[in-house]
Amino acid sequence: MTPNKVTFADDSQDCLIEPEVKMKGADGAPRSDLTVVDMKPKKRRNSGSDVEISGDENENCRIRFLSVRQKKSKRSLLRVSTSLVNLISPGRHHQKQQQDPDGFKVPCSPSRQPTSPYKPPQPSPAKRRHQVSWVDSFAGGQNANTLSAFSHVDIKRQEAIYELYQGEKDMLEDLANVAKLYRDTLVTLGLMTASDVCTLFGNIDNLIPVHRDLLDRLETQRKPDGTSMSVGKEILEWTNKLSAYVTFCANQIKAKEIFDEKKNEPALNDFYQRCQASPFSRKLDLWSLLDGARGRFVKYPLLIRSIAKYTLNDREEAEKLEQSIKEMETIIQEADEATGLARCEHAKSLLIYLYDDQRVSAIQESQAFVCSGCMKNTKGSKLHVFLFDKVLLVSRSCTQSGKQMYQIYRQPIPTAELLVQDLPDGEVKLGSFRNAFGQGGLTGKNVIRLSFMDTEKGQTHTLIANDEHDKRQWMQAFHKVTSNIVVVPESKNKDKPSS
Repeated sequence: MTPNKVTFADDSQDCLIEPEVKMKGADGAPRSDLTVVDMKPKKRRNSGSDVEISGDENENCRIRFLSVRQKKSKRSLLRVSTSLVNLISPGRHHQKQQQDPDGFKVPCSPSRQPTSPYKPPQPSPAKRRHQVSWVDSFAGGQNANTLSAFSHVDIKRQEAIYELYQGEKDMLEDLANVAKLYRDTLVTLGLMTASDVCTLFGNIDNLIPVHRDLLDRLETQRKPDGTSMSVGKEILEWTNKLSAYVTFCANQIKAKEIFDEKKNEPALNDFYQRCQASPFSRKLDLWSLLDGARGRFVKYPLLIRSIAKYTLNDREEAEKLEQSIKEMETIIQEADEATGLARCEHAKSLLIYLYDDQRVSAIQESQAFVCSGCMKNTKGSKLHVFLFDKVLLVSRSCTQSGKQMYQIYRQPIPTAELLVQDLPDGEVKLGSFRNAFGQGGLTGKNVIRLSFMDTEKGQTHTLIANDEHDKRQWMQAFHKVTSNIVVVPESKNKDKPSS
């Protein structure tokens, strides 16, 4: 029989009795109590000892005395072994902790717990617009059988009207999102000043009713089956409302400057990125949405002309459409002139005058800004050239109060006194004054010489365009403002081989 283990604890030392002592009576039955007589160890040892006690010939027990030192040593070994196990196989210890949800676990070193860096959420899927043609929308309903009754010209006309109608719905949605989600939010969060917000968005509130009015007019002409028969009268009555775009387009020059200046600020940059990642923006930035309205405005004559092209049987309808196109083109021309004047005034505001005699009257009299760009002189220095309808300015780029400005270089040349010389390649040597008259110097290509017709009034500018295409663009711009253009022929002695 294998006896059980019984442990006795004393105040002075621990006593372990193996096995359990079961006393029997005279009849051989086990007794419920336990009596041990003369359980005195032979010798007390600090390291512990085992004592055998004989009671009955059939029963004996072993008593093990453990000292306090041995007890502490055993506990220390247990802790060391546990630490080694955790060090060698931490995964098992971690799994054991996960399997025991009721236990209270305290991490050994909370500061060493791995922390993943912040990751912005994934952008939402773009809200794509379904490009459905009129035929698809018409045949998708209960009108599939009646589609065969339309001729090819009729289908083309309905497609053109439907394109105008669907474009108005999209434009109205974009303008409403820009006004509500961009402009109003910028004001609420205080990310931009009120004046900058007004400059950036312009009179966008005046554009929303314009597109809503045309959309309502087109919807009133649509039949329940989706066809539209007469739209010329509605479009003609609506055309004059496009005048609101004249102010909007002229304001785009200052609006673009504000947008480029503010978009690099951390708070605004974060706001723009969050909006661009949202579904309503369709992955377009703010400026693309604002400029989309201007693009829609200049596209109206093309849209109406496509409707008039397939209006063959109704002469009165065709005349109203043609009249609408003429009025639209007139309004677009006004917008172009206003935009040119705004661009001209903006360019003037970037100029810095070093001397009072540089403030010529031709600068203030200029009403149109033709072009501007960077060219180099024969020494390799970059110069920024401004061409207005009344004056030519050569300047140097500089920064003032964090803003890009341009210092006027030498004397401005009025276009009435401007002489333009188209020089052939290889005629002008590059470098310093000494190298220019030396032997074997580098020669320039795409060179233009600008000067007064009376050379005593100012100094000549010999400028080099970036490439052949750039030079051609400059020469076309000069033809718009002056007729004093001379094409210099190639020299006969150029590249003549030495004997």
